[in-house]
Amino acid sequence: MDIFDLSGKVAIITGGNGGLGLGIARALAKAGASVAIVGRNTEKLKAATADLESGGATVLAVQADVSLEDDVNRMVAETVERFGRIDILFNNAAISYGVRPELMTLEVWNKFIAIDLTSCFLCCKAVYPEMVKAGGGKIINIGSIITKLGHPKLAQYAAAKGGMDHMTQSLACAWGENNIQVNAVLPGLVDSEMMPVSDSGDHAPIIDYVIEKSAVKRHGTPDDFAGISIMLSSAASDFITGSIIVVDGGLSLAI
Repeated sequence: MDIFDLSGKVAIITGGNGGLGLGIARALAKAGASVAIVGRNTEKLKAATADLESGGATVLAVQADVSLEDDVNRMVAETVERFGRIDILFNNAAISYGVRPELMTLEVWNKFIAIDLTSCFLCCKAVYPEMVKAGGGKIINIGSIITKLGHPKLAQYAAAKGGMDHMTQSLACAWGENNIQVNAVLPGLVDSEMMPVSDSGDHAPIIDYVIEKSAVKRHGTPDDFAGISIMLSSAASDFITGSIIVVDGGLSLAI
């Protein structure tokens, strides 16, 4: 299955030091890619690096806040210095918590836009020259199924992720001539540090409600995103760009 082989490729995964991002890093490494995992928490980066290296991965840990342009430019420079190129970018870093819109401060709104949307733009812009040098690239933006549904306490999150969806399509148009494919993946309920789902039943009632409403009757796990991540990172997706791909176990079909 050479079409899915990532040997010799270099991937950056923001928020790659835990949860879904770490799962994506594991999948790409198993497919042959060298991975640069990016996060703000140094201890989490160390633990994630040890986890990946124990599975045979070639890893670079980059401590950075991807909402800051200087940090993003340094992230790209460190990755190129270590691996010589950049072929794949996963914009996965994000924050999420609920606030009713009438109670939200401008500070909270701006924080969500900076971390969940502006960071995506900064990372895409920063890797573009390196992907052009490499003869092409793959950018995958991790959005959210909330952009298809709505939630009374997630206006700020939905706005940021919805902006990411439309930016994905525009970047696909802008950079298609450079052989850069840009796509978005919209997860549903996934067990991660952002949305921990305990199988012991020690969780909010809404979790059980969402699971019952989903077509597959379960929550997702980072492993559920291995296949789609490898496909969108590889030659298998060379004619797929500007796509908004829902990966939610059928949740959005029912709610």
